[in-house]
Amino acid sequence: MARDKKFVSERIGDFARDLFGSGTGRLTLIGSFILIFYVILAVFAPYIAPYDPIERVGLSLEPPSKDFWFGTDNLGRDILSRVIYGSRIALSISFLGVAVAFIIGVPLGLISGYVGGWLDRVLTLIMDAMYVFPGLILAIAVAAVLGPGIVNISISIAVVYTPTYFRVIRNQVAAVKDEMYVEAARALGAKRWEIILKYIFPNVLPSVVVVLSMNLADALMTEAGLSFLGLGIAPPTPDWGFDLNSGQRFVLSRAWWGIVFPGLAIVFAALGFSIFSEGINELLNPTIRERR
Repeated sequence: MARDKKFVSERIGDFARDLFGSGTGRLTLIGSFILIFYVILAVFAPYIAPYDPIERVGLSLEPPSKDFWFGTDNLGRDILSRVIYGSRIALSISFLGVAVAFIIGVPLGLISGYVGGWLDRVLTLIMDAMYVFPGLILAIAVAAVLGPGIVNISISIAVVYTPTYFRVIRNQVAAVKDEMYVEAARALGAKRWEIILKYIFPNVLPSVVVVLSMNLADALMTEAGLSFLGLGIAPPTPDWGFDLNSGQRFVLSRAWWGIVFPGLAIVFAALGFSIFSEGINELLNPTIRERR
C-alpha cells in the first residue's frame, strides 16, 4: 500500500512539474486563465456589466470615456456591457455545438472502427462527403435552413465537426482493435460493448480531448462568422459577430470602437482555446515533448 501511494504521488509530481515547470505547462496555464476569465464574464455578466446591454444608455457612437469605457454603438447601447453579455452566447453555442458533435461522432467512430465491413464503408462515405465541404460554407447552409437561435446554430456547428470526431476515433480504433490486450479481452469472453468501452475507448480518449479543445476555438469563430453574416442570434441579443457587423458600417465615421472591442473579444477567446489545446496536446503526447 505504501509503495502504491508513493507511485501515485510520484506520478502526480511529474504531472505537476510538466504543468507548471515547463514552457508547455505555462502555455496551458495561460490558456486556462483566458478561458476562466471568459467563463467568469459569462456566468456573472449581470453583476459585472455596468448597463443593460439592450437598452439605450447614451448618445449614438459616443467614444470611450469614463462613463462608457468601450463607447456606445449606433443605438446608444454600452459596448462594454454587450461584450460582457456576448460571452454568454459565444461560449454557450460553442460548447453546445462541440458537445453535440462529440456525442454523435465519437460513438459512430467507435462502432465503425471496431465493427468494420459494410457499416464502416457506409459511415465513412457519409462522413467524408460532409468533411469535404468547407466548414463555414456547410454551417451557413445548415443555419440558413434551420434559422436563427442558440439550438439551431449549435446544430449547424455540430454538423461541421461531427466528421472530425468520427475520423479521429475511427482511425484510432482501427489501429488498436487488434492489440494484444483487446485480443485477451475477447479470449476471456468480453462482449463487444465491454471491449469498446472498457479497453478501446480509454486508449483513444487523449486524442479526443485535444480535438475537442481545438474545435472549441473553431466553433467560436464559426459562430461569430454566422452572426456577422446575419445567420446567428436575432437582435437585440448581444452577440460579438453581430456587433462586429454593426460596427463596421460606421468605421468611415471614425467610430473605430464599434469593431475593435467585439473583435478583440473574439480574438482573445479563440486564442485562449488555441493555446490551451496546444498545451494539452503536448502534455498528452510525450513524443512532442521529447522533440522539444
